[in-house]
Amino acid sequence: MFDILIVDDVAENLQMLQLILKCPRFRIRAATSGHTALQLIENQLPDLIITDIKMPNMSGVDLCRLLKADKRTSHIPIVFVSAYTDTGNIVEALEVGGVDYISKPFRPAEINARVNTQIKLLEANALQVKRQLSDALNQMVVGVAHEINTPLGTGITAASHLFGVITELTKEFEKKTLSQNLLSDLLIRSNESIELCERSLSRVAEFVNLLKTISKAEAPAQPGMCDLVELIKQLISQYHFDETGVEIKLATEHSVLDVTLDANLLQLVLGNIIEDSINHGLVDKKGPIEIMLRANEQEIEIHYADNGIGLIDITIEDLLKPFVTSRRGNSGHVGLSTPVAANIISGALQGGYTVRSTDRGIEWIIKIPMVRLR
Repeated sequence: MFDILIVDDVAENLQMLQLILKCPRFRIRAATSGHTALQLIENQLPDLIITDIKMPNMSGVDLCRLLKADKRTSHIPIVFVSAYTDTGNIVEALEVGGVDYISKPFRPAEINARVNTQIKLLEANALQVKRQLSDALNQMVVGVAHEINTPLGTGITAASHLFGVITELTKEFEKKTLSQNLLSDLLIRSNESIELCERSLSRVAEFVNLLKTISKAEAPAQPGMCDLVELIKQLISQYHFDETGVEIKLATEHSVLDVTLDANLLQLVLGNIIEDSINHGLVDKKGPIEIMLRANEQEIEIHYADNGIGLIDITIEDLLKPFVTSRRGNSGHVGLSTPVAANIISGALQGGYTVRSTDRGIEWIIKIPMVRLR
């Protein structure tokens, strides 16, 4: 479902546009002024904005300038409404960032065609991102499988060495020539082999778990009823401050929020994002991680900010690639959390997301549609 915000100071125009655009795919919101529109946008980011050019106090052009100057809203496409003959204002509107315009008097076929064009562009962009993520994750699977060979080979070598040590110890014991010094030496060598084998197999197990996570990202969702507030609280409880040094705060106006979605997948998404922040984004700064939850009848919206160091020498596009982390040089982590989370959101959960690096660290805005159970 796409969220469309219409802005016009004339109530009749708002009603007409709402009537023309009425469609199960669209959730229409309306504002009678630029200031009201900003308040609605602050509450929930729309996918598309349709605004009249000429309005008192704040024109559509002024509104567009404000939105394009804000990193959180600069990506939202804006379609202007103007009289057919008002070419001067139309040119100015397009120059400040408008993507198209609708002429007055309204012609339903034109309005639907122009709006559907923007929706198709949004869908095409989401599909392209999904394909890129899917291709990247497939390449990552090959890379992870290759990485398994090294610790697995080391573990096999350590096990063979341990077998040799035990064979030697058995022979010396049977010949009754096992001295205390030799026994001590063989036990030391046995412990070294066991420790090396354990480290190697633990590394293999880590990669196997990553592969399982990736398979979940590609699997279809299995929605069911759950209390979203309790679900997120349970997830947060797994990250103890004594262990992570990071406080995680949940802000929501709901005490109980029953929704229909795949709870396991959503926990996997948020868990990956939190772990990426703890492992990579909060090396120098210690949060707190803030999660804000909103919901309506159509969708869930989650705002996430880790108040960390953000990105260093890489872009958001790089961050969404496997094996890239938001802080380089942090050994022991392979940088899979973000691409896995993004792929689940846009794939199995059929939602959308925006990721930014700001003065609040890494910020996510996640939108997930409600699912109707059959």
